[in-house]
Order: sequence, then structure tokens, then C-alpha cells
Amino acid sequence: MTKRLIPILALFSLALVVSPAWGDEYTETIGVFKNAGESGTFFRTAYGYAVFPTIGKAGVGVGGAYGKGRVYEHGKYVGDASMTQVTVGFQLGGQAYSQIIFFEN
Repeated sequence: MTKRLIPILALFSLALVVSPAWGDEYTETIGVFKNAGESGTFFRTAYGYAVFPTIGKAGVGVGGAYGKGRVYEHGKYVGDASMTQVTVGFQLGGQAYSQIIFFEN
């Protein structure tokens, strides 16, 4: 049993070391939105934008949402942002989504 386990662990360790570099979640989210129809033009014309890779939302009667993001000015990272929301009313469930907010000059 241990004779089989050692080569498997060695292969797994090697895969972690040799694996390709992955982009961060902000870069991936920007890439998805840039490739989604006409939203790519907003990146070229907007003064800035805020990127929220994941916003979690849930509620049972009373709900809330929260997400952490980054703010970019002319495509350069300039700071962090957070989004919070509280809702009251008939609701049951949860949701996770990405959002980008553009700023005009």
C-alpha cells in the first residue's frame, strides 16, 4: 500500500511545482467582461472601473450581499472597494455573481 502511495504523492508534488502560472481572479473577471459582447468598449472609454470577482448574496426574509473588489483608473489598479447590501421582503435562496461598475469622467 505505501509503495503505491509514495509515487502518487511524488507525482502530485511535482505537478504543483511545475504547474503553469494562473492569473488572479480580478484579471480573469476583467477578461470575461472584455470578451462579452460590446462591454469591451467600456474598458477603453471609461475613466475607471471597479471589479468585484465574487459577490455573495443570500436571504430568508431578510437578506444581504457582500463582495470585495479593486478599483482601476485608466486600467491601472489604484485601490480597494467593498460592496454591501441589505434587503427585506419575500426572499429565499442564495446567489454568487461577478460585477464590474464603470465610471465616466
